[in-house]
Parts: sequence; C-alpha cells; structure tokens
Amino acid sequence: MPDHISAPFIPVQYTGEETETSAERQAGNEQAAVAIFERAVTRLQNINEWGKLCGALSSEFQLVDKLGEEVPDPASAGLYIRIDIPGPGNSVGKGYDWVLIEQIEEVKLNDSQQVFFLRARPSGHPQQKHAGTAHFLREEATSSFVITRDEDVITATVYGRNEVPNTEANDTVDKIRNAVIGAGGAIGISKLQWKALVKALLED
Repeated sequence: MPDHISAPFIPVQYTGEETETSAERQAGNEQAAVAIFERAVTRLQNINEWGKLCGALSSEFQLVDKLGEEVPDPASAGLYIRIDIPGPGNSVGKGYDWVLIEQIEEVKLNDSQQVFFLRARPSGHPQQKHAGTAHFLREEATSSFVITRDEDVITATVYGRNEVPNTEANDTVDKIRNAVIGAGGAIGISKLQWKALVKALLED
C-alpha cells in the first residue's frame, strides 16, 4: 500500500498485477534529508543513466522526443523512454519497448514533507503510434516512480499498477513475445532492477 504521502499520486489498481519496490533511508536531521531528497530527484530525472544505476542485467533506458530523437536532458512530461530489454525485441517498437512520461510533479506539502513523482505508461513508437502499443504490457499499466521525504526519512518507491501482458499486439511474433515476457520473467526482472534503482537513488 502507498504511504499517506504517496497515495494521492498512484493510479487505482483494477486489473492484472500490482507491484511495489521500495527503499528507505533515515538521514538523522531534516537538512540532510532535504539534500538526499534533492539528489534522488536529480538522479531519477536523469533517465539515460538508469541502466548504470540498475546494474549489469538491467534494461537500457534512453529518453527520446516525439520525433524519435535522443534527448540528453532531464525527463519531462511528453517525452518517451526507449527501453532495450534483454532478449527478443519488439517489432512494433523497432526492436524496443516504449513508454510515455505522462506526468511529473514535485510538491512541497509542508516544511517537513515533500514528494516527487514521475508516471510512465506503455505507448506506441513515437513515430508509429498507429501501429499499436510497443511494450510487453498493455497501455492500462503504469509505472509510478515516487520519492518522498517525511521529516528526516526519505523513501524511493516504484509502483507498478494494472500490469497485464500485451497479447493484443497485431504482430503474431510480438503477441507471443509479450505473452511470454509479460506473464513470466519481465515483471520479476523489472522488480529486481527497480530494487537496484530505488536503492541507488538514495545512496551518497
């Protein structure tokens, strides 16, 4: 369950699987906690470095604009994340899985509580949206990356919601691939890489 700070920012679970992967750090004082929170937010927005934070077996992540051009900047709503998952590629996504960053917000609730969240959703290739969702999960699924500060405690969590394998793909090979990956290893592998990510976000 999301904590009381995160809960308003997490989509309702109504189908498929839900996952939560979290790490927590106590800073000792609020000044140190603010510094850790701000550093974690910067790291989370630097999506092109996620692969390094997630470890050797991780997917590779690249921020891309609507024209399909790579973006070196921090994440912002409306940009895409191109994901290179180990194993067979997605033909609809030209070898990659794709998500759209649909919302990013940073909210200071009061002097003692802050929250930053980034929510992404499976999408089509930015230049081939008509071809359908280019991801092993259906577009109902979301991944919400949330960093909170509650006094001197900082928490980083990835909330997966409504995770259903994308077996509605038009391409038969993609349909089989998505069924195997979505129902089997990929959600588990994602949880492992997200565990590495949330831990790395909070490190010095």
